[in-house]
Amino acid sequence: MDEMMKVLPLLLRIIFSLALMGLSGLLFHLYNSVWLKSVRIRKKLQMQGIKGPPPSFLYGNLPEMQKIKFQATKASNHAEILAHDYTSTLFPYYEHWRKEYGMND
Repeated sequence: MDEMMKVLPLLLRIIFSLALMGLSGLLFHLYNSVWLKSVRIRKKLQMQGIKGPPPSFLYGNLPEMQKIKFQATKASNHAEILAHDYTSTLFPYYEHWRKEYGMND
C-alpha cells in the first residue's frame, strides 16, 4: 500500500505530461493545416503573379464573397439568367476579383 502511494503521483505526472504533449501536438497540427498551409499556397500563387484579396483569420474571404453575391443578386435582372456566361451568375465574386485584381497574363 505504501509503494502504491509513491507510484501514484509519478503515474499521474506521466499521464498529465502525455495529455499535454498530445494537446500541444493537436494545436500545432491545427495551426499548420489551417493557417500555415494557406499562407504557403498564397505565397506560391503570388510568385506566379496571381493576386487576390487578403483573407481574414477564421473566415477567409467568405464575408466578402457573400457581400459581392448579395450585391450581384440585388442588381441582377432575372432575364439575364439565360446568358451563356453562367459563371458570372453563379460566382459573381470571381468576376469582381477579376476586374479588381486583373487577368493573369
